[in-house]
Parts: sequence; structure tokens; C-alpha cells
Amino acid sequence: MAKEVLLEVTSTQSYAEGSTDSIEYRVLGTLHKRGDILYLVYPEPETTGIVGVTTSLKIEPHKVTLNRMGTLEHKQVFERGMFHSSTYVTPQACFSFQVYTEDMEINLTEQEGKLTLKYSLFSDKHLISKNILRINIKEDAPQ
Repeated sequence: MAKEVLLEVTSTQSYAEGSTDSIEYRVLGTLHKRGDILYLVYPEPETTGIVGVTTSLKIEPHKVTLNRMGTLEHKQVFERGMFHSSTYVTPQACFSFQVYTEDMEINLTEQEGKLTLKYSLFSDKHLISKNILRINIKEDAPQ
């Protein structure tokens, strides 16, 4: 059974030339469990610049799979100490990336918790950015 949750998302990118970008937002999503796997699904808010996209995270004990669907398509696997390739598809173009996951913290229950991914993003073996994605999950309190 899916449970409505409040997500507090912080994403920070540190670029090779030295600049840093960060975005923070809160959004309602759903969290449900199937066996040992947790699924987190939420709509990307307008502040992210990717309107019309739903993000789902398949959270396994040692691996997280991000899947974005809608006006763009993107599937990315995060696994500590591993490189994984992906394609980012927009109406304008397709981009190929590689991600190396340096660290991940998964501390979730069916009601709340925290997910942190620390990874480096590459294109054609060139470092684009070092990234930290933090998601705090709380049960949504009734209004």
C-alpha cells in the first residue's frame, strides 16, 4: 500500500571549473514497499526546470535506481564503488553520461528516513560535476 510522504530534497553540484549550484525543494510523493525494496515516486516541481516529469526511485539495500518519465526520459543506477552509464533523452537531444557512486546512505523505513547519494558525473570520461543528492522523507501529516 502506498503512503503519502513529504520529501525535502537538496541537490548540490560542484563543477570542475570551481562553481557550485544547489537546489532545495519540498514535494509530496508516495512511498511503498514490495519485499525488501522501497519505491519512492514524486512529481518534479517547477523549480527544478523539468516540468511534466515524474521521478521514481527504486531503493534496494545496496543500489538505487532513478527513473524519470514524462517530458524527458532518464534512468540511472547508483551503486557504491561502481560506474553506470545512462542516456538522458529530451525533446531536443540525447546525452550519454556515466556516474560513479562514491558513497550512499540508505536509512529508510516505510514511514520515513533519509537517502544520500554522493556521485561524480562524467561525459566521455571527462568530469562534469561532483554531486550530492539528499532526500529526507517524512510521513505527511493530515491537514
